Amino acid sequence: MKSFFFILVLVMMVASVDAVQPARKPFIKIKIDGVLLKTGDILTINHSQKLKLEVEMEGGRRDFCKFPDSYADIAGTAQILSRGDNGLIYQLDGKKSEWKLISENAQFTTDDFIKVLTYDSQHTAELAVSAEKFSQTSVKVTTKVIWQFTNETTTNQEENVAETTVFFKIAGASDDWFISKNIKAKGIKNEAVQEKLNLVQADCDTIVKNFHRLNFAGVQQSIRNVQASVTTLKATIDEVKKTNPSYQTKITFVGLPSDDPFSDIEAFNSIKNNWATLSVLINNLSAEASKLPSQADDESKKNLLGLLEKYNDWCTKLPEVDIINLTDYIPNIKPGSIKLSQNLASSIPSKNVSDYTQTLNDFKDFLANRSEQVITESQQISSVQSRLQAVRLFDGMLRSYFSSIVWAEWESTRGF
Repeated sequence: MKSFFFILVLVMMVASVDAVQPARKPFIKIKIDGVLLKTGDILTINHSQKLKLEVEMEGGRRDFCKFPDSYADIAGTAQILSRGDNGLIYQLDGKKSEWKLISENAQFTTDDFIKVLTYDSQHTAELAVSAEKFSQTSVKVTTKVIWQFTNETTTNQEENVAETTVFFKIAGASDDWFISKNIKAKGIKNEAVQEKLNLVQADCDTIVKNFHRLNFAGVQQSIRNVQASVTTLKATIDEVKKTNPSYQTKITFVGLPSDDPFSDIEAFNSIKNNWATLSVLINNLSAEASKLPSQADDESKKNLLGLLEKYNDWCTKLPEVDIINLTDYIPNIKPGSIKLSQNLASSIPSKNVSDYTQTLNDFKDFLANRSEQVITESQQISSVQSRLQAVRLFDGMLRSYFSSIVWAEWESTRGF
């Protein structure tokens, strides 16, 4: 009895081995310089190199025609008259039937760094690599095959389509394929992923803009937008990996959108001190200018030039970053209004006041105007300095969020 069941199991195993298999999904077999590759593979190349590309579709109806014993349900019941890459002819119940290849067309898609020179054969092409500076490129191949079935009573057609993409990396080049202020991506470039990376960076930029406007409600909403766009980025990468299991990319978030606003807290402490110094300076210069005689002599010219140099010296020592911060947060403060006008500043390099009376009057007017402006500017600077303290709260939120992401890396730019 045991031997009977053993024989039965063997028969079932043999039957299962001999059973007809479903045809494989159409796919493209690709070779570059004779090396067989699979979709998503990365090939290292050099600038100005030429490569031979060979492609051929497999699976689908071609499986049926090449291997009817494995993939066709007619095997064993029909007489196979011919088989091969381009068709199958068989006779069943006295009727002749044929599958025939009608057309096989390959389309090559790439960027400006690879030129595809297609030969007469749809299966072969030459790739010419650009001499321009770049680190990564790719070639996507889409193949469409039309098959026709005919018998004594029927004629119809079937279309098989497949695509594959291979990537090229310049020897010695960086693996970075996306770099922005807050994001780096290494590995294989992908347009869908790149689009989502750009959206994440755009949301980060919006956070900074809202900080500059001291629009903290807008900052909070922008942080939610960043979190949503990062989630979408992860979903897009997962989707790409589903369709191309060999796809690899490494995402690194760099710093925080709050980095610059956080450093601006200390910057505005410095700006506030500089404007306090400026207020005293203007008062002193105004008092000294009022003592100068209306008519020029060598001594008065020298003293006027000294007053101009004192104000210009304050402007020269004012860090450029302070000017940038001022205009970011207080756009109505114009850098040109802070500095000496051109007609006043022109006397300094030459060490000569050519028109003493006009220069003295213009300087007095400038100081009077600046005296009023400095009062308003100091109030605005003090307000910004106070309100910027709220950045600490949002900075903590952003740091907590980016450091908690497990599928990507976060690289702090502030040492913690």
